[in-house]
Amino acid sequence: MLETKKKMLQLLAVGAVSALVLSGCAAADEDNSADSGDTSSESSGDTASNEEVTIELARFFGDCDDTTEGVTDVSQATSECEVIQILTNAFNEEDNGYTVEKLGGQAWGDYYTQLGTTFSGGNPPDVAVMHQHRLPDYVGRGLLTPVSEPLSSIGVDWNDYTAPALGAATYEGEYYGVPFDIHGSLWHVNVDIYEEAGLTDADGNPIMASSAEELLEQCQTVQAETGKQFFGHDWFEFGVGARLFLGLVWQQGGELSDGTTANPDSPEGAEALSLLNQLASDCSNPEQGYTDSQASFLAGDVAVLHNGTWIVDQYDRESNFTYMATDIPSIYGDFGSWGDSHMWVMPTDSSRSAAEEEASLAFMAYLYENVGNWAIGTGHIAPRQSIIESASYSDAPQRDNYAGTADKARMVPAVPGWAGAWDALSEELNATWVAGKDQAQALADAESRMNDALAN
Repeated sequence: MLETKKKMLQLLAVGAVSALVLSGCAAADEDNSADSGDTSSESSGDTASNEEVTIELARFFGDCDDTTEGVTDVSQATSECEVIQILTNAFNEEDNGYTVEKLGGQAWGDYYTQLGTTFSGGNPPDVAVMHQHRLPDYVGRGLLTPVSEPLSSIGVDWNDYTAPALGAATYEGEYYGVPFDIHGSLWHVNVDIYEEAGLTDADGNPIMASSAEELLEQCQTVQAETGKQFFGHDWFEFGVGARLFLGLVWQQGGELSDGTTANPDSPEGAEALSLLNQLASDCSNPEQGYTDSQASFLAGDVAVLHNGTWIVDQYDRESNFTYMATDIPSIYGDFGSWGDSHMWVMPTDSSRSAAEEEASLAFMAYLYENVGNWAIGTGHIAPRQSIIESASYSDAPQRDNYAGTADKARMVPAVPGWAGAWDALSEELNATWVAGKDQAQALADAESRMNDALAN
């Protein structure tokens, strides 16, 4: 485990950052904290002072102080919020002279706006969560501190990360973050509805469609035989449609971007958007957003829900039907599934003291140690090979059912301006199934707007 020194300093708190869920030392030794829930590490070292160093953590994942106050056993966590807050509690309980204060945690949609205000105000947090697709914009503006060497010196083994995870944290050959997971799209299936519709195999597993035609046939069969909705999906709130669109383009061998320009207005894009609109009109309810579609699925009224890895463990606990999380079906031949990564970064701050930097690095290294607890407690895909190979990870619910996503999920393009380009794509796609915008026009407008965002 990591050795850390105790230093003195007090840091005044800065403005709050808020965020909402949407969206462990589990090393190769299988008898570890990912199994036991014990997140403590063996910190030691000489102390220069008895006074604590306080650092600030900016994150989303929700607010759960009422259920996590005083809790340090991560095995008690039941959500993303509870896992990260309990890990923070456990770190604060260690005799290391460091205290982490949380900034925000509630409104996911406002997080990056609020993070930006801390930079413009000259008071960035010491550690912050960040998506892979946001990293280039922040690094390009000189807002993040490289962490390769300082974290290596205190025990972070970059070679243990999987290639997609390490790639997510890399910009121009330097590591700027500690990958915490790979997260991606999944099919969440009510197996009982599939069985009632006669769409299970001899082992009772749902039969996944292998073509667009078969997918639409399954929709008709389910709705005719059971009276239930076939497909659930967030059609307008958080850009989830764009995630499925991207995966369907990839499945056809297409690309959305070459890293410089965007190309959604393509034959592959037209086919993917046409299928999504057929699903919206014939197999789903386009008036449902994230919350409503999820509620319908958990109520047992939907055969398959398109959502992410972050919700697997909750669905496994809460569903009152036979639940299965599985890979997005390969309906165009190739495997294609949207992926991204949560990572922990150190915002650049010239006023940060050496003691505060040391505390920040110690906390980031602690989170590196505990990515196994995060992955096992949420459903996200572990970013470290030693954790993926551990018994505790493979024994977690549903993991074998989406091993393909763990191996093959593709990351969104990591280029400056991608966040704005993605918002433009989401808005144009949503307009087709929500407002009836002509699909060809939507793709043309999406391409123009995306390239404007990438150019600026």
